Amino acid sequence: MSRFRTGLVVGKFSPLHAGHRYLLECAESACDRLVVISYSRPEFAGCTADLRRLWLGQAMPGTGHQVLDAADAVRLGLSMPGNDASDERQRQFCANLIDRSLQSPVDAVFSSEDYGQGFAEFLSAHWQQPVESVVVDRHRVRFPVSGSELRAQPNNDWVEPSVYAAQTCQRIALIGAESTGKTCLSQWLAEQRGWPWVAEFGREFWHERGGVLKSDDLLAIARTQVDRENQAVQLALANGQTGIVCDTTPLTTLIYHQLMFDAPPPAELVALAERPYHQVWLCAADFPMVQDGTRSPEAFRQQQQARYHTELAERDLEHRHLTGSLTQRQHQLLS
Repeated sequence: MSRFRTGLVVGKFSPLHAGHRYLLECAESACDRLVVISYSRPEFAGCTADLRRLWLGQAMPGTGHQVLDAADAVRLGLSMPGNDASDERQRQFCANLIDRSLQSPVDAVFSSEDYGQGFAEFLSAHWQQPVESVVVDRHRVRFPVSGSELRAQPNNDWVEPSVYAAQTCQRIALIGAESTGKTCLSQWLAEQRGWPWVAEFGREFWHERGGVLKSDDLLAIARTQVDRENQAVQLALANGQTGIVCDTTPLTTLIYHQLMFDAPPPAELVALAERPYHQVWLCAADFPMVQDGTRSPEAFRQQQQARYHTELAERDLEHRHLTGSLTQRQHQLLS
């Protein structure tokens, strides 16, 4: 018979490796029901929520998985703490998430780290009933590996081949103001690499709405952009391709909202703009704008570009610059 009714495992699973699988299998064998929570803020390129959800579903099909990013948390009415937040905030977030989604407490917390005992004590006080801490392979004797090591240096010694392929599938994004070459350059790069190209959905949506957009429309644009990007990754993996190229990111949509509307952007849009990429290229607004009848005036283009510089600096987001003519930018992309 199982030792516990409901067990809990919480982790980033970025990426899901052999040590995680061992912990999950041990927890599953000791419980009637196992609940797995996976979250990370920031997320890591190659380990996004959609991929973690897929990995956990394949590894542990009989368990309940709550895999989410910051935008998912907003949809649930919660604020996800950053990875460097205090233990207290992390524990409270997990308790609130369980209250909101499971509507019943757990009996045991399974972990491979020292936080397990304090976490169990917090949940015991939160629910006013005992929650036990169960530590599995604390000193990583059986599986001497960690997610941070595998993010710093991906290898397929400790992860399934499908996990390694997804983690290392490059997400390359081009951003920048209007008429800086993003579309033609991103499409060209995708052709050069033989990778899927993710077009800018916002332009399609703008045409459909006759150039008139509301605040909520930009949130819908960002959601669709993310969905298309996820689909492109799955297509790349299915075809044995090693990357995708994106003509924009949700950060672009957030910047449009900041410049177009006086009201604060939706919290979910702000969260979606945190989406990570392996490479981000900022196209400079250093050649004349091509006015195709849909472009905003030059002053707006310069406002956009200034906002990109501000956002990238405030987020401390690593990026590369594309400058000069389109031919020069093509050479830079391949260098």
